[in-house]
Order: sequence, then C-alpha cells, then structure tokens
Amino acid sequence: MRSRSENSTLHPEPIIVPRSEHSLSRSSIDPDALKVLYRLNRHGHIAYLVGGGVRDLLLGKKPKDFDISTSAHPHEIKKIFGNCRLIGRRFRLAHIHFRGGKIIEVSTFRAISEINQEDGPVSSDNTFGTPWEDAFRRDFTVNALFYNISDFSVIDYVNGLKDLENRLIRCIGDPEVRFREDPIRMLRGIRFAALLDCDLDSESERLIRESKDDIWEGATSRILEEIIRMMGRGTAASAFDRLQELGLLSTLFPEIDQHIRIEGGDFYHDVFSKLDKRFHSGETPDPWLIFACLFYPYFDFIYRGSSGDDLLKLARDAISPICRRIQVPKRMQDIIRQILAAQVRLFDVRGSRFKPRTVLRKAYFRDAFTLFEIVASTTSGGRELISEWQKLEGPSPSQKPDPKRTRRRRKRGPKPPATTPAG
Repeated sequence: MRSRSENSTLHPEPIIVPRSEHSLSRSSIDPDALKVLYRLNRHGHIAYLVGGGVRDLLLGKKPKDFDISTSAHPHEIKKIFGNCRLIGRRFRLAHIHFRGGKIIEVSTFRAISEINQEDGPVSSDNTFGTPWEDAFRRDFTVNALFYNISDFSVIDYVNGLKDLENRLIRCIGDPEVRFREDPIRMLRGIRFAALLDCDLDSESERLIRESKDDIWEGATSRILEEIIRMMGRGTAASAFDRLQELGLLSTLFPEIDQHIRIEGGDFYHDVFSKLDKRFHSGETPDPWLIFACLFYPYFDFIYRGSSGDDLLKLARDAISPICRRIQVPKRMQDIIRQILAAQVRLFDVRGSRFKPRTVLRKAYFRDAFTLFEIVASTTSGGRELISEWQKLEGPSPSQKPDPKRTRRRRKRGPKPPATTPAG
C-alpha cells in the first residue's frame, strides 16, 4: 500500500510503492546493473536504480541506460568493484566496466545544498547527500523516481508517479528558478515531452515562451548536444513542432523559422517523420544526417531561388551562419555541405548535367543517398528515382561478397606425364 507521512520542508517523506502495486520487474533490468545493485546492498549501502531507467520501465519502454545512485562514496565503490574506474573532477562518478564495452554508471547521492535556491549557480559539485536531496536536485519529477533493490519498491519524493500517470513533464520546484539555474533545461523539457509523448506543464510552457532568448546563457556545446539528442531518438517531428510552438525555433534557427513563415512547415514535418521512421526500424542517425535533414528544406529554398552552379558554395552560404551560432564542428559542417549539395545531382539522375557514375564514387555518397531516400520518398515520383539509383549502385554492401572470405580458384596446369615405375 502506498504510504506517505506529512512532508517536512527539510526532511520530506516519500511515497513508497511496494512491489505488488507497480509494474517494474527485475527481469527488465540489465543483468549487470542488477549485479551492481545487489553487491552494493550486500555491503551495507543504499542502492537505487534511478532516473530515466525507472521512468522508462514504468512506462513499459526499454531504457537506454541503467544508472545507479548509492550512499557509498566513490572510494568505497572502487573497493567493492575491481572493474571500477572513477571519473570526473568536480563530482566523482564510478564507471563499472563489463564485457563488450558496457558501462554501468554509479553516483553517490548528491546534496541539495549544491544549488543556490535564489540565483541558481552551482557552488559545489562534490557534496554528498541523502536520497531525498538527490531527488530534489534533479530536473523533472518523472526523472526523480527510485527503485530500491532491497525491497523492490518504487520511491517517489516529488510526485513523479502522478505526473507520469498524467503524462506531464513538470519541473521539480519553481520552474523560473530551475530554468535560471540551467537554461538548457528548457530544451531538455521539450526533449522529454517529445520522447515520452507528454505535455509540459502550463507554467513551464509560459516561462519558455517568455525566456527563450535566455537559452544562450547556457553552454553552446550543450545546446548542440541537446538538439542532436532530441532529433535523433525517433521523435524529431514532435520535437521540431514543439520547438516552433514554444518559440525556441526562432531563437535557435531564425533562418528556418522565417522560411516556415514563407512556405509553411509541412516539408520539415515530412522529412523528420521519415527520419523517425528509419530510427524505429533500427537505424540510429548520425549527427550530420540529423542536421542535413534540418537544413535541407531551407537549402532547397535557397537553391531554387538562385542562378549559381556552385552547389557547395550555396550550401556553405546557407548553413554557415546557423552552424556558427550553435558551434557545429567544422568537420561536421563539411560533411553536411557535401550531403546537401549532392541532393541536386541525385535528383538529376535522368538529366545531362551530371554523370551518375561520378557521384557513386564520392566518399559522401552513402550519407547523401540516405538523405535522398528520406526526401525523395516525400515527393511524387521519388520512389522511381530511388530505384534508379539503387540499380546504378548495384548490390548493397551487405549483399556484396566478402573478399576475405572468397577463395581464389587455383589455376590447374597441365597434368604431369605419367611415370613408369622403376624396376
């Protein structure tokens, strides 16, 4: 039975949901994560599965990561696990290494005193705390749920279970303070809302609309990282719509926002829907493909209004201001420009301006063709164009024989003359 005593501002008591009343099963938890939880518990430490792993398991989804929080300090964790490596300077994390490159991340409960409740800056990142402090210092209620390995219960300090049931993404504490502490949380909130098919609470939506320009107060590298995460997990179409609705699209990508005001956003939605479909069929998109999908409708608009033939220059002029703003690495920019410029050649397979065989030999062809399949499949006649390129390309790499496994047939020479036995 769920239980909760009266809350105290300093020592709130959690809702505790026993095993019989929730759907999270140990059989759905990674076996190596279970080993870590059990061993910490056997050594007398509190050990919880935390964050997105608990959230996803309660929703019936497969978690991407299984993170663990514990009362054990980093040096204690290292003594317990011989396969442990400690990382981080400000706050030490334990990485438990397993076969196949798998890593289970273990953190010590962190103190709420790290957060300045008035102004938001982090004053110390190496202060260890209690489970309730660790819960309250997280960003959204649905990410602050704990699974206790000692009795298989779910622990909720922040009403995350109720918000999960109501499909609501809500900040822990005052959204204005939390967004001031870390403006990137605005992007994270949109990402989780799209990923989980939830709504942001009304107060968070209002604050994002009013404070969208404050996003630049966060680290640009983290903005780039969040964009890649939100657009590369099979929910790009939903995330893009939410960015536009809440005004962050005009802040991050004013050129694209202006293009949508002129021609509408259907093209973007169709492209991202196709990208999402590929993700759900098992293809995880590379970051440059994500940005190529984001930039292509805008590049196509620029190309149609130009008279120049230097496609790489057109691509560079179109995307360079955007890439500088969000600090896309130069190498990635080069790949994106090649992918965008190649689309003109790929759509002109029946024309006389380009030689298809020349395009096939380019190092960027595979990435460019992936975008071409996405874009062409949204247009009339696109399927036929895709089929023509596939015929020109021949068997896919998976269908071609592996030269290492193909034996050369030894040429047979003339048979040696028959010899007469001596004697």
